[in-house]
Amino acid sequence: MLAPVQNWKSLYNLDNLADAIYFGIKNFNMRSQANNFDNSELKDVVDYCHDQTPPLKAYLTTNILIYDNELQDIEHLLSEAKKVHIDAVIAHDLAVIRFARKIGVNFHVSTQANVSNIETAKFYEDIGAERIILARELSLNQIKLIKHHLSKSKIECFVHGSMCTSISGRCYFSATICDSEEFSANRGNCVQPCRREWRVFDDEDHEFIYDGEMFLNAKDLCMIEYIPELIKANIDAFKIEGRMKSPSYIKTVTQCYREAIDAYFENTYSKDKVNVWLEQLSKVYNRGFHTGFYFKRPTIEDIQLEQRGNVSPYKKAYLGKIISFDKASMTANVLIEIKEFSLKIGDEIIIVGEKSYHHQKLKHMVYKGEKIKHILKKKYENPFKINMRIKKEVYPEDKIYIIYK
Repeated sequence: MLAPVQNWKSLYNLDNLADAIYFGIKNFNMRSQANNFDNSELKDVVDYCHDQTPPLKAYLTTNILIYDNELQDIEHLLSEAKKVHIDAVIAHDLAVIRFARKIGVNFHVSTQANVSNIETAKFYEDIGAERIILARELSLNQIKLIKHHLSKSKIECFVHGSMCTSISGRCYFSATICDSEEFSANRGNCVQPCRREWRVFDDEDHEFIYDGEMFLNAKDLCMIEYIPELIKANIDAFKIEGRMKSPSYIKTVTQCYREAIDAYFENTYSKDKVNVWLEQLSKVYNRGFHTGFYFKRPTIEDIQLEQRGNVSPYKKAYLGKIISFDKASMTANVLIEIKEFSLKIGDEIIIVGEKSYHHQKLKHMVYKGEKIKHILKKKYENPFKINMRIKKEVYPEDKIYIIYK
């Protein structure tokens, strides 16, 4: 189970749900607009992962196209990664792979390499790839066949997250419409023009059938219903896309897939559990779900035609902030600042701060010394304080949000 991480909040929030994480340093990764780690934090990230029980593996993304003036810098980054005992780097450009082999760093071949057949997979296996992240455009049967012909390299496949309308994300649309290499998807700076509304006309001014809809806007991949089939296909690693997503998204998605994998091996995987996981996944950012290329080539039904961005009916609203926290009782004194709200036991809350990002259901509230199950604040009332029981340590000035539908 491989989870995306873009910063400390998302890493701290994983709670050992994953077996490994992948992350980026501010340069040389396909999510350059994410809140990536600084170079100076590389050792701290790896040390934190390796100090967990059980240890987390840490994979550094170095998967963009590299130009000549960057060769020295990327080689230096790989050397630094080796010093801090990175578990592997994820690479696309053969220059990066060559450097990784030269200095003895494990490398995983990025999905950007579009590995779609046995011979290409064997080529990367022969030059020492520890793992190959297969093209997203493969069917499950094609994946099984490639896996069967490999003897050393492991395979990794995406199971959840955003899908690029271009082949394995190798897209020039962004750079073309922006008229600048600065906005190249292959350099991690895609402006996502495929998520917009487009109209198509011929030279006689006839409009094509899409009528201004977002006909390039692919729905998100979701394979939670097919975990048994993926495990039986001998896929070595399940990958979640999402290094631009919130810590809440990363934790929710990783937790659902962790539970699904564990349920399969415990013989408790069921349709009822799948429905619960789908409900949880629908609460975080998504464009609607489909199964990618695993069982069939996607059709117009797998495109989100009408709405750009998040289609989840669940939203979050600001409640207030933490005034103080008592670690012995794990309770927080909270100032409710929102003008009008209703809060009850069982509601989902998110706490966000410089050192914290925590998502939980509310199970305990005290108002004016009395335990309560529900509280209503009217818009003309002044801010007031309540006491909440919190599962993880929080800090003064941390903000609290409620999730609602």
